[in-house]
Amino acid sequence: MSTIHCVIDWQKALPEHAMQAMLSCSDYWQPDARHHIQVSDQPDVRLAKACLYNRLNSEQDAVLLSDCGQYAIVANAQLDNRDELANKLQLTDCQHLCDAGFILQAYLCWQEETAAHLLGDFVFIIWDKVQQQLYCARDHFGVKSLFYSMQSGRVVLSNEHKALLVPELDISRQLSHQWLADTFMSITTNEFLSPFNAIQSLPAAHQLVINQQGQSCQPYWSLKPQVLPALTDDENLARLAKLFELAVARRLVSQYPIAAELSEGLDSNGVVGYASRLLGDKPLYTMSFNGTALNDDNASVWSDIYQELFDAIDLWPNVQPLWREETPSLLKAGAYGNTFGGPSVISSWYAPRVALAQSQGCRTVLSGWGGDHCVTGYGDEYIHELFLGRHYLLLYRQLKLRQQRGRGGNPIKAMLRLLIQHQIPQVYKKQLQLRNGLAKQSADLFYHPILTAKVTHKLAEIIKPYYAIIDRTSVQARDHRELIEVGVQRRMTLTEIAARHHRCEYRYPMLDKELVEFAYSLSSHLKCKYGVERYMFREILKGHTTERIRMRRKADVLTTLNIDKMQEKADELLQKVVANWASDLDTIFDKTALAQVVQDYPHIAQRYLLVIESLQQQLENGSIYMNQSSDM
Repeated sequence: MSTIHCVIDWQKALPEHAMQAMLSCSDYWQPDARHHIQVSDQPDVRLAKACLYNRLNSEQDAVLLSDCGQYAIVANAQLDNRDELANKLQLTDCQHLCDAGFILQAYLCWQEETAAHLLGDFVFIIWDKVQQQLYCARDHFGVKSLFYSMQSGRVVLSNEHKALLVPELDISRQLSHQWLADTFMSITTNEFLSPFNAIQSLPAAHQLVINQQGQSCQPYWSLKPQVLPALTDDENLARLAKLFELAVARRLVSQYPIAAELSEGLDSNGVVGYASRLLGDKPLYTMSFNGTALNDDNASVWSDIYQELFDAIDLWPNVQPLWREETPSLLKAGAYGNTFGGPSVISSWYAPRVALAQSQGCRTVLSGWGGDHCVTGYGDEYIHELFLGRHYLLLYRQLKLRQQRGRGGNPIKAMLRLLIQHQIPQVYKKQLQLRNGLAKQSADLFYHPILTAKVTHKLAEIIKPYYAIIDRTSVQARDHRELIEVGVQRRMTLTEIAARHHRCEYRYPMLDKELVEFAYSLSSHLKCKYGVERYMFREILKGHTTERIRMRRKADVLTTLNIDKMQEKADELLQKVVANWASDLDTIFDKTALAQVVQDYPHIAQRYLLVIESLQQQLENGSIYMNQSSDM
């Protein structure tokens, strides 16, 4: 794990201490080493890197120069296809080469086609002196992040957001209204937005070329169905198991102990089950929920959930669960603000688990998140495919089997709903908006936002409520939405920033590119077979977790949510925020609407209020400002 930095000024020399100031923004996680270098005088090009060693040869990773001296790179990368790259590039005796070195060799060969040849989690910045340009790229799902700003002939790039805001670089701190809408309205953007207008985020699966004439940001990959060989269902399941095992194995490469998040859910059990076997005698540390051990005080709430975990852990001889005796105090609003450099939307929910991983010297945390976006997707849209294909007998059988499993009502009524949805969509959408659940909640928060009309009126045309895209009628369309349209990139950036606090990095086997592409392309009937949702993943988990967990329904997943406590906490936060209310906030927020959200959706209101509290702190200390013009 590393923070990487680059500054170019095409017109004048940079401030002498600019790179040291950017590097100092990484002090909170105590990097193992720091490097910076000026690679060009005209223009003034400087690169810097703060390193956390994790993999073999990572100690060799610094600001690297090519042998010819014409190219330089900084990278935060965990490549999964080093052997394949070595063969393609005809590299010999390259075991000593760090991942950034591989990427630089790839660039010497493929130039602006480099990113398309890489697998893994990566972000990198290459200065090409020959073409007088920067070439940057971010991995396929955005596990690694990159922020950049261009103004007045100066280009600044970093994966440490705060590093772009050091005084030496003089980047504007004007509040972004797009960020406000993205944070406080129920919308569908996928990317992570900076709170500042002047800072942009490189999208996942994109490459960025910057020269004196401007910039070009283009995708190098998109998720498309593949044409798979004609195999039997069993052969496809065997291939899926092999790819999943490879995805987990790729993310176990570390010189340090490995940790993994573990709940009673299917995805995390799959990751831990496979990782446990692959690690052999090496320990695998697990963190569950907030990590509090079962005791007399919490047993009435947690005992059933913990028993699910204990039964699974008994299957894995090298798994060592980590617990703490006392319930941890979650980080308060703005806890990440000092290191993020802006009002923080980063959840403190990750902190207790990652802190436990850090206590054992782990620098890699495995997560099962993202599985149900595709690889372990429910496949419920298969019934739409059957209906639209007029396979009514198969459809009835599928609905009947779902009913027997306890995941649906009367098959005839279900078929009537499908008829209304596809033949009279206007009626269906009205019914959808009236239902309780995520669609109604999203619509309510969109049409009755806590933001003032002064903020939202210019954004209404480019923001869509969630229920408008929730209606997908094929398994692939649903998976594409979940992976590409709804919020994977946002989650990746938030978890990366949070984990860095504890000298760790998250890795996601479920978002392995090759695994996702294969699962995405499989026939829909494998994803919801015999009325069993997530069928294909359940099959490859045989023997890797308990049968109770392997065959559980979503309704069986246990929860300890206490709505009354949520409401009490939201009310307390509202009182605190209102007590510190500044006049500037009246131009952004509608207090009456905010109070209503606290009453209707306390779980969402807590997040809103924590971010508002963080924003209040930023406004008070002058580290952010708003455009006070009448048209916002």
